[in-house]
Amino acid sequence: MAVVRAILVTVAVVFILAATSITVYKIKNKNMPHKPSPDHPVGVLSHYNATVSKTRQGAYRTIMEALAAAPAYSVDKYYIHIEAGLYEERVDVSEQMTNIVFVGDGEEVTKISGSRRYPEFSTIDTATVAIKGNGFIAMFIAFENHAGDGSQAVALMSVSDQSAFYRCTFLGYQDTLYARSSKQFYRECNIYGTVDFIFGSAAAVFQSCNLYSRLPRLITFTAQQKKVINSPSGFVLQNCTLTVAPGLEQQKSGFEAYLGRPWSNYSTVIVMESFLDSIIKPKGWLFWEGRTTDALTYREFGNRGPGAPTNGRVGWQGFKAVTIPSELLSYTVEKFIDGEDWLVHTGIPNTRGFIYE
Repeated sequence: MAVVRAILVTVAVVFILAATSITVYKIKNKNMPHKPSPDHPVGVLSHYNATVSKTRQGAYRTIMEALAAAPAYSVDKYYIHIEAGLYEERVDVSEQMTNIVFVGDGEEVTKISGSRRYPEFSTIDTATVAIKGNGFIAMFIAFENHAGDGSQAVALMSVSDQSAFYRCTFLGYQDTLYARSSKQFYRECNIYGTVDFIFGSAAAVFQSCNLYSRLPRLITFTAQQKKVINSPSGFVLQNCTLTVAPGLEQQKSGFEAYLGRPWSNYSTVIVMESFLDSIIKPKGWLFWEGRTTDALTYREFGNRGPGAPTNGRVGWQGFKAVTIPSELLSYTVEKFIDGEDWLVHTGIPNTRGFIYE
């Protein structure tokens, strides 16, 4: 009997320990992610530090609540999973919120939306999402300002140095994406807008992105604001598609689109190895009253599509149709935004040099 009693006691202890271990595991891992999708960059997702959800028990209900719990000035990435849903809130990633990573469930299902517009707010304060902390990354999320056409209404504003966006969508009309300053990278993103819908003073590279023009039909894809001749500032569009938004294909003939107009006298935009649809007018670039065109840097290289021929382009001193790739080496991702130093550690794919020469 003593032996039997000892065996029963041992079994009971093992059972209790096993049950306790399972309970602890569940508690510790209740906010762990689903198995990462094959679409997620390799090596980025091992766990989430916080989850935002409309329904999940124990998750944060708003993005700002999750941000409030993040450590200040973190040197490590802090991953916030934002589950599918419409989040109607103004999100401010402050200067002390460094190395924040937003991971959505897909830009079709995870959306952050707002409706601030000018002149009720200053242009910068119309941003639905404002990114100020360095090292920010976003993936698989839509950022929207649904104020509609008529005045400046920013979907996202970034001054975050070494910030990156992968498979995100930016929805707006005038002034959709404010790449205000610092080094930024955008890969496989969809950007919707009308007038100056990518604007700012950042050094930003856009690779394999779709730039979708919406109604009304006078379109300026960029308004770059390089203020000082030797500042690291400019936009590079590489292997992008510049066309009309889905559903407007039958109305292409009514569009009047330009690659950009100079917000300042040293405005710098490089469009290379991209598809330019027929909506691009032959002169390519639009004059901005009060700005000069001698000191700007507008370059086109290796583009394709009905809007790509450069024989009818503007005769400005600052414009050039480049035929020798080496002239643009300083605008590749590793040179222009020092991608070798930081972008390679994000796990986001990038084209370091030219797609072809």
